[in-house]
Amino acid sequence: MNESSILDADTDRIEALHQLQIIETVGEEDFEDIVALASNICETSGSAVAFEDSNRFWFRTTLGLDVSDIPKKGSFFSPDIDFLLVPDCREDQRFADSSLVNKHGIRFFAYASLMGENNRTLGYLCVTDKIPRTLSDAQSSSLRLLARQAAGLINVRLKLRRINHSEEEKRTTENLMQAIFNKSIDAIVVMNADGIITQWNPKAREIFGWEPAEVIGKQFCKTVLSPVAWGEYLERLKVYENTEGATTLHNTIEITAVRKDGSELDIALGISPTVIKGERFFINFASDITDRIMAAKSLDKQKEFYENILNKLPADIAVFDPDHTYLFVNPGGIKDEELRKYIVGKDDFQYVQYRNRDISIAQKRRDQFLEVKRSGKEIRWEDTIRDPEGTPITHLRRLFPVHNENGELTLVIGFGIDITDRKIMEEKQTALVKQLSAQNTQLIDFCNIVSHNLRGPLVNMSMLVSFIQETTNEEEQKMLIDKLNPVLESLHTTFNELVESIQIKQDLEVRSEKIKLEDYLQRTLEAFEMEINKCKAVIDVDFSEAPFIFWPPKYLLSIFHNLISNALKYQSPARIPHIRLKTKRMDNSIILSVQDNGLGIDMTKHRDNFFKIGKVFHRHPNAKGFGLFMTKTQVDAMDGHIWVESKPDEGSTFFIEFKKQ
Repeated sequence: MNESSILDADTDRIEALHQLQIIETVGEEDFEDIVALASNICETSGSAVAFEDSNRFWFRTTLGLDVSDIPKKGSFFSPDIDFLLVPDCREDQRFADSSLVNKHGIRFFAYASLMGENNRTLGYLCVTDKIPRTLSDAQSSSLRLLARQAAGLINVRLKLRRINHSEEEKRTTENLMQAIFNKSIDAIVVMNADGIITQWNPKAREIFGWEPAEVIGKQFCKTVLSPVAWGEYLERLKVYENTEGATTLHNTIEITAVRKDGSELDIALGISPTVIKGERFFINFASDITDRIMAAKSLDKQKEFYENILNKLPADIAVFDPDHTYLFVNPGGIKDEELRKYIVGKDDFQYVQYRNRDISIAQKRRDQFLEVKRSGKEIRWEDTIRDPEGTPITHLRRLFPVHNENGELTLVIGFGIDITDRKIMEEKQTALVKQLSAQNTQLIDFCNIVSHNLRGPLVNMSMLVSFIQETTNEEEQKMLIDKLNPVLESLHTTFNELVESIQIKQDLEVRSEKIKLEDYLQRTLEAFEMEINKCKAVIDVDFSEAPFIFWPPKYLLSIFHNLISNALKYQSPARIPHIRLKTKRMDNSIILSVQDNGLGIDMTKHRDNFFKIGKVFHRHPNAKGFGLFMTKTQVDAMDGHIWVESKPDEGSTFFIEFKKQ
């Protein structure tokens, strides 16, 4: 037997002896007779019944032995030995130091174990003498028999004790169950398998108004429930038809009941089946929820009232829990009703994923929410996204934290209002101020160009008109008139270019679109096909990193036209023209580069006036200084950026940054 088993056995044995009140009590007649009979049969001067406690052996009943207890250490008793005989204790090294030998003069000792249930040793029947001796076989057998009688006496008492304890526990349990039944805060109504009421507690009398004697023996369904609820209740009972002995308490149902006076009330009703002595019963648990239902209806009305107000507001309103999960969104925030239902219980990351939008939108809103949660104060910011058509939509957003009386965050209310029109007006005002501030410079440039570019054609026209007026020769007049047409055409072209360059900065309504760069480049190359073929120009294109931009189409065509035209116009006579076009994405911008291997430009000399109107850098009959000026004007109008890198006789590279991509 291992140590754990020994400890368990000792604990059970000692507990049983304490229950019988055997240890540390005086002798009684049954044990005294057994002890006397053992001494007579074995012809010894002493005998006793001994029991083991936690640290000592107690002698319950003794005859001729003046001792009440001895320590465990050095004792004769062992639960592993059911019979022991020691003829001369002083000659036995195991017991020579025992107090029974040295203090009480015992020379002879023998015992037989008292065995209880499961072969547990309950105690020992022992005989002693102060002279050495032994026992005959008959005496040993008799001692064992008497030990069995003593053990039987103990076991009978233990069983009686347990029976009495069990009956006492049963009475206690019954009293407890009756107290629960009578003091329950819920109505408890017990009915048999036929639905007949058998028990009715005081709370049922309070809720329904019937005295127990008035309802016991009646049908529960027809007595307690409203006729409109019978069907639902009977359907619930069918759940138990094929579950013999089931005791599971199913979820409660909310149902309409009726009081003795005929008034109706709402109850929460739970049904639990049970089997008692082979007979089926159902326990009905009912609680009056009339006040709760009325309160819920009142709250629903209030909720509907406030939601109607929130739903009619033009602003978008959203309510979040402390974990940034949507609790409510009004139509101003999400017009689609199905989408409003979808978003409740979810967060912004799930929302942008569902709407296939950039996750950075959700991250920005999460950062704002965490800032409100951290600071406990309102914050506001502007939030700009693009609609499916690419139009920027700007909202002014605010987040308000709501705390309870303990200072704990309970809600966060989000408020947003569309300020797109206001932002457009602000941008228009900014652009208008910028336009007005630049008009003086434009007027000066325009006057200079007019005086420079129009003076020559006008002088020529004036001279030709004088010549026409002076001559009378029709052939000569016709010749002079023919010379007048190119001058007029040149004047007309110059004037249109000047007007177009000025109108670019005044065009505030130009709209951007999603453009495929390759398509618009192809249109430009087709316009220069003859010139490209003539000079055998090589065109390399790599738009793989950014094949699309968001930009006004007419501006992009103009940019491609002017840059390709310049690359062909100012080609080096020493080599075949090679033009490279490439896009690169950088943060929220796209960089377009157009590189050529032409004549190049001295940037040290021309850096400060490179894109000014009318500036030319090479002798060419078609050079007028309008192309780069118009390109710069178009890029500036869309808040872009243009710059150039160039070396004489090596070529030039123009860079254009398309922002807000």
